[in-house]
Amino acid sequence: MKKFPLIIKLFFLAPIVLLFLIIRIFKNFRISKIISQKIGHLATPMEIYVCEYKDNPKKIPIIWFFDKIVANQFLKKQWTKKLIILPRLILEPIYILFKKYKFFNFFLEDFSKESEIVKRTLKDGVKQIDDKEVLSKYKPSIEFTEKEKNEGESYLNNKGLQNKKLVLFSARTSSFHNEKLDSYRNSKINNQILGIRYLVSKNYNALRIGKNEIEKINFNNQNIIDYATSKDRSDFLDVYLGSKCQFMISSDSGINQLADLFRKPILIVDHYYCLSFERYTSKVIALPKKFKNLNTGKLVSFVEAYKKLLINNNPDNPSDVNQLGYEVIDNNEIEIKEAIESMLTLINDGFHLEDTLKKQKKFWYNIETNLGYKPNKKVIICPNFYSKNIQLFEH
Repeated sequence: MKKFPLIIKLFFLAPIVLLFLIIRIFKNFRISKIISQKIGHLATPMEIYVCEYKDNPKKIPIIWFFDKIVANQFLKKQWTKKLIILPRLILEPIYILFKKYKFFNFFLEDFSKESEIVKRTLKDGVKQIDDKEVLSKYKPSIEFTEKEKNEGESYLNNKGLQNKKLVLFSARTSSFHNEKLDSYRNSKINNQILGIRYLVSKNYNALRIGKNEIEKINFNNQNIIDYATSKDRSDFLDVYLGSKCQFMISSDSGINQLADLFRKPILIVDHYYCLSFERYTSKVIALPKKFKNLNTGKLVSFVEAYKKLLINNNPDNPSDVNQLGYEVIDNNEIEIKEAIESMLTLINDGFHLEDTLKKQKKFWYNIETNLGYKPNKKVIICPNFYSKNIQLFEH
């Protein structure tokens, strides 16, 4: 009975299916879905596609449709200007039909000849990785109208932030997706207090960003704004602030891809999911969570944890890792502050990562040898954290 409405829809959409088949004779094209329910999938993957098409105009065009839920309406408006998009009610039933029957596979993107790294980072048939490095070749695709620029600058002016050095900070929480369990990808926003105050002492202004956040930050400073819980928060301002910040501090969450859109560096604290290392397109400093063996009470090396697939268990169900006899430990305030200090050092030095990568080559070699994940030259572990926990990285 659940399939009955789909069958009805396809019956009425049969002429469009026939039209697609006829057009396909003369013009090659594909059909795909924009994974719009979460901002991470709505942001960078679409930016990658737009830039790949700029890089290769002969690339087979794709007709897209959005999910029923859209995480950011401003980004939806932007992609509607740049992509071929049809209404979901028309295209989704056809897309489901084409995915179900191999006869129609020529309407879907074919990744069979792509590299293993592309294949394992696919999400619902959409590429999540900038393997062709097109983002470094092209400027951001997001464009603001004069009216939007005025609106964005008006907000900054009202907050006394015009022409100031801005940093966005965020922590993934259960409230955004109404999660029943506390995912290991989550982080505590107030653990960033020391680091944010350090930034303020260096003449930065900090805005806490996020959507549907409930918990307010528990520290007051005129240079620190809890924008995420304010009445000013909007989908448009989320993106505009991403374009104006110097860098972003965030847990391993899709929101950090607002910085990706504008090629801004990111400090990722409480990093949990090692597969993410491959996907980052901006320059990233990662500060990983530690793993402890509950039987011995001792910390275990990151490679050991990754080999046991701790991070490949469902991060949204903490009991999975606990049942294997391990505990995941969040970064503390001192670790986060020191990571922020490292971020400023790298930014002031032009954000050159080569020397740091050489010092961390044993860890990345172990990751590649044991998991097959090749090092991402844009990603380093926080240097101070690495040196203090070198036995966890190199054993």
